[in-house]
Amino acid sequence: MQTLTLRCTLKPTPEQAAALEETVRLFAEGCNHALRVAKERGEFRRFKLHRLVYNDLRSMGLSANLAVQAIARVGRKKGSRAKFYQPTSATFDQRTLSLRGESVSLTTTAGRLIVPMKLGNYQRGVLKRARSVQGGVLTRGPKGKWYINLILRVETPEPPSGGGKVVGVDLGQKVLATLSSGVRFSGGPLRGKRLHYLRKRAEVRSKLDRPSERTKGVKRLWERLRGREARFVNHTLHALTRRILDGLEPGDTIAIEDLAHLRSRTTKRGREARHLHHLWPYARFRSLLEYKAALKGVRVVAVDPRHTSQECPRCGHTEQGNRRSQALFRCTACGFQHNADWVAAHNIARRAGSMGMGRCKPARILRVSSLHRFPLESPRL
Repeated sequence: MQTLTLRCTLKPTPEQAAALEETVRLFAEGCNHALRVAKERGEFRRFKLHRLVYNDLRSMGLSANLAVQAIARVGRKKGSRAKFYQPTSATFDQRTLSLRGESVSLTTTAGRLIVPMKLGNYQRGVLKRARSVQGGVLTRGPKGKWYINLILRVETPEPPSGGGKVVGVDLGQKVLATLSSGVRFSGGPLRGKRLHYLRKRAEVRSKLDRPSERTKGVKRLWERLRGREARFVNHTLHALTRRILDGLEPGDTIAIEDLAHLRSRTTKRGREARHLHHLWPYARFRSLLEYKAALKGVRVVAVDPRHTSQECPRCGHTEQGNRRSQALFRCTACGFQHNADWVAAHNIARRAGSMGMGRCKPARILRVSSLHRFPLESPRL
């Protein structure tokens, strides 16, 4: 069982849209009132703040549960850092939100409304598997569209025991991911886009630093650039994890590197190399891969990343000199030569097999003299 957030587009009537807008406006007004009181009293603890502002929020017109959700939003860990809440969203719980087929029932300032949702096959599939709805967040897009982010508890299948294959995944900059099966996913679009947005943000930031050029249009451009990059990265990672899982069946295992605390191990790199390294959102990739794999009944195993690209898959010799370049691996002991990313992915899969999985066989002896190449497919995302 895991918790997922499912975004669905709403199709309200003009009267319903007006009620949703008034609800969001009043919710933001309640959050801002609670924020002012919290800063004046120096009290952000949720239950203490509840006693201070609950009656005020109720007198403003918020329902009991919406008032509680407004207090909870302000009383979060980083609530004291908030300056102002914009009227763009409102939080609902199980009492103020429920599903009615392909519609959602919401408590608003105009009473209980049943608003139709625009669903695709993916949304219908997730809703069909959902065991319960924990609540949701109503949001208004920049073009006036309304969305509901449903918080669902979804049943995940138990992976079958035995018989599955282990696929290693090596992550990188030029090649986003290389699988031990020989498939590679190019990282050029992601890297190029992020460097493009980096230059654009530097250009806009230089204008923000000059008071004479710090106009509202420049500020809006700054926010749009940040949103565009975040959406592009998120879409790329969703597509990548989906493509990786397309070739797997329930009971298979994906082996990845345990890259916890990776940022702290890059202090000796140059400034540009460190920046390019930070462009790879490892944590986001792993989070998406794990939740998608759980829904499909595929295991995800994290292994020790040390020397995965320096260990020879044929003889086991490990040496820094084996990694001749970014793309070339050549063993100094036995002469085995291959793509360095594939070697790393192969070693990651072997290490996952040695963790008691019982499905990964040792590398076979490859009889090669100087050069051995496997076909590596490079699909486009």
